[in-house]
Amino acid sequence: MLSLVIVASIFDSFNDIADWAARVGYPAVALVVAGDGVFPILPGETSIVAAAVLASSGRLELPLVILAGAIGAVVGDSAAFWIGRGGGGPIRRFVTRTAGADRLAVAERMVERQGAALVFVGRFLPGIRIAINMSCGAGLMRYRRFLLFDSLGAIVWSTQAALIGFFAGRAFADQIWVAFVVAFGVTLLVGGLIGIRERRRIRREREAAAREAAGETGRPAGYKGLP
Repeated sequence: MLSLVIVASIFDSFNDIADWAARVGYPAVALVVAGDGVFPILPGETSIVAAAVLASSGRLELPLVILAGAIGAVVGDSAAFWIGRGGGGPIRRFVTRTAGADRLAVAERMVERQGAALVFVGRFLPGIRIAINMSCGAGLMRYRRFLLFDSLGAIVWSTQAALIGFFAGRAFADQIWVAFVVAFGVTLLVGGLIGIRERRRIRREREAAAREAAGETGRPAGYKGLP
């Protein structure tokens, strides 16, 4: 009996959350995603997935969910770009601590080599995305060019997140809490796989930079001479 009460309570909670999200709607998605562009602790992708689950039941419109997510992504990424262009200030110092100075160095190296294509791909690399956008703003790319490729990446990124939520909602139309759990589980799985690939890529970039530094000096990286 107690377990049934707990399950019913959880179900009611999910319905309350769903009703609240449906009332707030698209501006909430755009604001959370935009904030995620500068403060990665915010659940940007999750907000799109949740809104798309609601869209599957007709409480929201899927195209507008995608549009809100894409607009929020462009706004957030552009904010990171201009923080990088500014070159300093408390926000940049906070972002540097959050992303890591080593990630900024890796991002600058990747942007120099891959250019605008990395802006598109960077939308799918949450761990280093801010560092990439700040590096672009630090003088490595014109904003017009950045905006074009970032907008394309934002549309594709928002679409794939929304489709995960939408199809999960359709598959479990009568159990919205199950749809939320499944959609978030798939999102976490995809994010975990991307995170593994991202860490490997960052490690390769660091190793390549160390080899280049060693080649320039003719000494092994980290060599400090005789004591």
